[in-house]
Amino acid sequence: MERKDMALLIEVEDELHNMDKALEQLAGHGHASGDFIKLDNVFDVIHRNSHEYYTVESDERMQLFFQILMSREMTPEERADILMNGTVRIG
Repeated sequence: MERKDMALLIEVEDELHNMDKALEQLAGHGHASGDFIKLDNVFDVIHRNSHEYYTVESDERMQLFFQILMSREMTPEERADILMNGTVRIG
């Protein structure tokens, strides 16, 4: 996957997160609790296309992956670089 495509998917994930907050306020639950569970496929595609460091079965690495993905102080392009290159620093 190219960096620009990963960055676009990260932007979508950011918007899904925002949408989830709105759904929780309006309906009392997020998308994963309803008919929109397939929206999680974006997360799965990002994860599968990340550096192998983040795809190893490890709670610690999955937590780090999630932390990087949700680090909104970085641009989607910066997060794409980190996730695709296996850099483990944040910020």
